[in-house]
Amino acid sequence: MVNSPCILADVGCDHALLPIALVESGKCSKAYACDVNRGPLERGKEAIKNANLENKINTILTNGLHNIPDDITCVTIAGMGYDTMVAILENDLDKAYACKQLVLQSNNHIYELRKWLMNHDFTIDSEDLVYEQHYYHILSVHYEKSSMSEDTLYFGEYLSNHPLCIPYWEHILNKKRLILNQLDPQHRQYQLTSKEIEKIENYINKVK
Repeated sequence: MVNSPCILADVGCDHALLPIALVESGKCSKAYACDVNRGPLERGKEAIKNANLENKINTILTNGLHNIPDDITCVTIAGMGYDTMVAILENDLDKAYACKQLVLQSNNHIYELRKWLMNHDFTIDSEDLVYEQHYYHILSVHYEKSSMSEDTLYFGEYLSNHPLCIPYWEHILNKKRLILNQLDPQHRQYQLTSKEIEKIENYINKVK
């Protein structure tokens, strides 16, 4: 999903496998592998050295987007939770706004992430869904004001024809039904969950 050409900053780089892959493929001319912890960064340095890419990938010990040079055009933040991701972006919003693209993969709270992006003047220009033991949403965004309906915030705008769309929502539906079975019908959450189940059922029927 990373647009080419670009100068990349991979935040939370772990073993730096993503910057290495993007530089090796020619998608990125240059990259910064960034992590807040020394351990992963040292492993990343070793991987970069083994790939003979020390002249194209720099490692930076930093919290989020702090200390990353201003020549970046794309930021990837993947493999972390919503709260951590939003904190990283909020701490350096100007730097995020200046990028042509951000590719974000949050491990949870996708609805909340879409809403946060909309409220902070980002437009989602593409989405993908991947299954690897768990379902993962990947969002490509850029700085531009936008507005989304409640349904779009909940279901996304680009996934209705995705091959994993129905399996994903059927998976969510089963989880919601299990929750409903454990709730007292008089409980407020029972009504909310019932409405959510109906909403998901209607969406699945619509996109089938």
